[in-house]
Amino acid sequence: MTEGRFHFLSLSFALLGLVLYISDLSKFSFVRAVTETVNAFISPLLRFTEVSAWQVENLITAYLKNVEAQKENILLKKKLEEMLLLERELEACRQRVETLSASLKTPLPFKRLNYDLTRIIYYDPSGFDLFVIIEGGKDRGFKEGDLVVTKEKVVGMVERVFASTSRVITPFSDKFSAMVKVGKRRYIYKGGFPEGNLLHVKKEVPIKKGAKVFLGVGEARPPYFLLGKVTSVKRGTKPFFKEVKVKPLIDLRAEDFVFVIGGKR
Repeated sequence: MTEGRFHFLSLSFALLGLVLYISDLSKFSFVRAVTETVNAFISPLLRFTEVSAWQVENLITAYLKNVEAQKENILLKKKLEEMLLLERELEACRQRVETLSASLKTPLPFKRLNYDLTRIIYYDPSGFDLFVIIEGGKDRGFKEGDLVVTKEKVVGMVERVFASTSRVITPFSDKFSAMVKVGKRRYIYKGGFPEGNLLHVKKEVPIKKGAKVFLGVGEARPPYFLLGKVTSVKRGTKPFFKEVKVKPLIDLRAEDFVFVIGGKR
């Protein structure tokens, strides 16, 4: 039986039942017997159709979810490969610098970086991106204050370390505070959402909208990672200082893997 014929018969039986109810013919015993027979025939078919539709819908939903999961796994694998490649490039650069330093008998201008590759496993549910949770904690030697970055941008700093995870505050959090560099000058950046502030910028200091703000490793030493851009420069409420707003540039939900600088390898 085709689907069109089944629906036609169902509609016909429904109309027949309505006519019997309106005409009050159902009081006759033979009519009731016919009605019960029809119901006994059509009810299992209706239940079967309903269950089949539900099962087909579930199968389609499961298939679509599986396809999306496969696509996401492919993207994650690609990002991980890129991060591992970057890690190898960093190690190769470090070795070249050490070789050059040894040949010139000149000490390295900065200490060897101690970093670890990990991944973000949880985002701030408030939507303000004030923190993320990363994989790895005491088990990997992470410490409070460790810098967390991508290959070029600042993600945040480790605030709390647990057994196998760590909480990282981002530049959007008012708990985030660090020494930063704009041009050749250094300032203190205080986090905030959606923008943070540069503190104690003197009126006579030339700083322009669009200037890039960088955060260094440890005591503001190289390499430097991009934290944000200056979005506005105004006369501040304090007589000798400007009010400088900085917009963090990290897009947390576009990142899966990050580097923790300071953790054990």
